[in-house]
Amino acid sequence: MIILLGYFGGLAAFLVATVLVVRRSERRLGGYTPRASAASRLETDDPVSAYLDRMTAELRLPAADVAEVRAELADHLADSIASLEGEGLETDGAIREALARLGSADELARQLRAAHQSTRRLLAGVGGGVFAGAGGFVIGYYGGFFLLLLLALVVYAVAAVLSAIGIPLPDLSGGDRTGGTFNSLLLAFSVAIAAGTATRYAVRTSAGLSRHAPRSVAGFWAVALGLGFGAVALFGVRGPQGWPGVAAEACIPVAAVGAALFRIDRPMPHVGRWALVLGLLAIVGSVSVLMLGALAFTTVSSGSSSDQATSYQLPDMHFDTVAPAAPTTWLPNGSLNDGVWSWSDSTGPRLNVSFVAGEGGVPPATVLANWRAIRFEAWHIMPFGNPGPPAVDTQYSSPFAIQPATQEGTDLNATFHFEKMRSAGSWEIFITAIGPDGVRYRLYDCGGGESTFNGSAWDWLTAAQ
Repeated sequence: MIILLGYFGGLAAFLVATVLVVRRSERRLGGYTPRASAASRLETDDPVSAYLDRMTAELRLPAADVAEVRAELADHLADSIASLEGEGLETDGAIREALARLGSADELARQLRAAHQSTRRLLAGVGGGVFAGAGGFVIGYYGGFFLLLLLALVVYAVAAVLSAIGIPLPDLSGGDRTGGTFNSLLLAFSVAIAAGTATRYAVRTSAGLSRHAPRSVAGFWAVALGLGFGAVALFGVRGPQGWPGVAAEACIPVAAVGAALFRIDRPMPHVGRWALVLGLLAIVGSVSVLMLGALAFTTVSSGSSSDQATSYQLPDMHFDTVAPAAPTTWLPNGSLNDGVWSWSDSTGPRLNVSFVAGEGGVPPATVLANWRAIRFEAWHIMPFGNPGPPAVDTQYSSPFAIQPATQEGTDLNATFHFEKMRSAGSWEIFITAIGPDGVRYRLYDCGGGESTFNGSAWDWLTAAQ
C-alpha cells in the first residue's frame, strides 16, 4: 500500500510540476503590453517604425521578449531624439542621428539575441523540454485514452439502443470477436495523442526557457521526437495487431511532427474546471446509456433466440476435409475419448495443447501403438460469429499450422504460436496419424478457439501470411 501511494503521489507531483513549467513558459511566450510613453508617438513615425520592425523581425525571441525589447528600444529612441532636439536639431535630423547611433538593425538584433539566448538558457530549454515532454506524454496518453473510451462508449450505447429497437448496424469489428481490433486502435490512437501532446509541451517549454521563438526550435523537436516516436510505433507498441492497428500506429510519428510544426506559435489551450465537470458528467451519462442499451439488447436477443437451438450433425462440421475418421479396430479401447484436453489462453504468447489420459482411461501410448507420424493439425474454421456451425472452412484443403506430437509420460503435447500468424483467426485442432495401411486418419477433435496476432507493427509486417 505504501509503495502504491508513493507511486501515485510521485506521479501526481510530476504532472503538477509539468503543468507549472509549461504555464511558466507559456507566460514567456505570450504577449507583452508596453507601458505608455513617448514611444507611442514615435511608433507612428515611419523611420522609427521601419527600424523597429526590421530589428524585431530578426530577433527570433519569444513574443513577450520581442515586445519588451521593442518597447525599451522605443523609449530609448524617444529619450535620444528629445535630447538631440534640445541640442538644436530639427525632428527629422534628430531621428536620423538617433537611429545612426544605434547602428544596423540587423546587427543590433544579433547582439540582443545573443544576450538573451545564452548557452545556459539553451541547456535549460533542452532539459525543460524533455521534462515537459515526458509529462505531456502521460497527460496526453491518459487524457486521450479516456476521451477515446468515452467516444467508444457513446458509439456502443447508440448501437445497442438501435439494435434493441430493430435497427441493426453493420459489424465494424471485421469479425474479430476477441476485441483485438478495438484494443489495438484504442492503444495506437492513445499513444498518437500522447505523442502530439508531448511534442507540443516540449517545443513550447524549451522555447520559453531558452528564449527562442517556438518556430525556431520546432524543427529540432520535430526531427528528434518524430524519429523517437517512429521507433516506438514500429517496435514499442505491442499488443493485438492487424492492418487497422498498424495503420493507426503509423499516425504516431505523424502526430508528433504535426504537433511540432502546425501553428506552433499559438498558445496551448488550458482545460478549465467546467470542462472537467462536463467531461465527467458525459462519462457517467454514456456509461448509463450503454448499460441500459445493453440490457435492452440482451433482453430482446434472449427472447428472440430462446427457441433457436440447433443440433449439428458430424457431416455439417466437414471434419472429413481434415482426414477420414480412424477405424476403431485400430484403436485399443475404441478411441481417445477418455482423455482430457487443455490449452492456454489463445491470446497469450503461445497456445499449449495437451492430452492427458483420463482417470481409468487407456494411456495414449497404448491407444496409439498402431500409429505413426502422430501430429496436431490446426485448421481454419468458419468464424464463431457466423450463422451455422463452426465447421471446417472447406475453401482450405490443408492445415495452416502443424506440430508433431511430443510424448511426455502419458501425455501428448504441442505448442502453436498463433500470436505470430496474421491469419490464424478461428481454428480447430485435430490429432491425426498414419495408420497401418499408410493412410493418414483423423483420431480426435481437440476443440477450437480464436486467436489474434500479438506483437509490434514490425512483427506484423515481417510475419508469415
